[in-house]
Amino acid sequence: MRLTIRFRPKDGTLILPINYEEVLQGFLYRSIQDFDLADFLHNVGYTKEKRRFKLFTFSRLYGTYRIHRHEKKIEFFDQVTWHVSSVVESLIVDLGRNYVLKEHFNLNGQPIHMEEAQAATLQLSAQKTYRIRMLSPLTVYSTYENRYGNKRTHFFSPFDVVFSDMVEKNFCNKFQSYFQQEPTERVTIRPVRVTGRDKVITSFKGFLINAWNGIYEIEASYDYINFMYDVGIGSKNSQGFGMFEILE
Repeated sequence: MRLTIRFRPKDGTLILPINYEEVLQGFLYRSIQDFDLADFLHNVGYTKEKRRFKLFTFSRLYGTYRIHRHEKKIEFFDQVTWHVSSVVESLIVDLGRNYVLKEHFNLNGQPIHMEEAQAATLQLSAQKTYRIRMLSPLTVYSTYENRYGNKRTHFFSPFDVVFSDMVEKNFCNKFQSYFQQEPTERVTIRPVRVTGRDKVITSFKGFLINAWNGIYEIEASYDYINFMYDVGIGSKNSQGFGMFEILE
């Protein structure tokens, strides 16, 4: 289920760090009224062996903005649109109810007024392939130790030969964590309209992340694309990565 939120800065503008995913994640957690649910998602999550997944994701902010590069800030004007998705429907219902009933919130210490919060499930005919556009950048990576015992992280680009396999592996882990069974069909992804300009280098709690926007084609069953639509693709979904929309 996906929640689309539209809000407006009460003071006319909203100023955020240029890498604002951490701010949005904190805002989302603070907006959950069911404290048991918030604690479960934040501290427990859905597990597959040693891996834990929150099974929600969120988009970048969409609206009129100006970037202040020297200050490393981004300033939004007028109405702002934000999307939150999760396979945990109670989370979307909780957030939607709170945003509709309360209306007035603080985001990064600045007052905002909620104008709309609308929840919807994916309505789509079954196809063999789906063309998608990223609403928050896609990242996949592996972590290893070098010969000196230091941990290193390698991020994969959409043009790496193992990129599709890494996305599929991540999907399988999330699928098993939620359904407690392995998927029975393959999932593949390929870049369709992705260039160097789609590469995003950002940081989350001081950790540098390489990710990619752009348009991709996914081959998957309807049930699988529906699950990925709700939870995101790739890694770090609950940190604001891997949300997509499906193009007609």
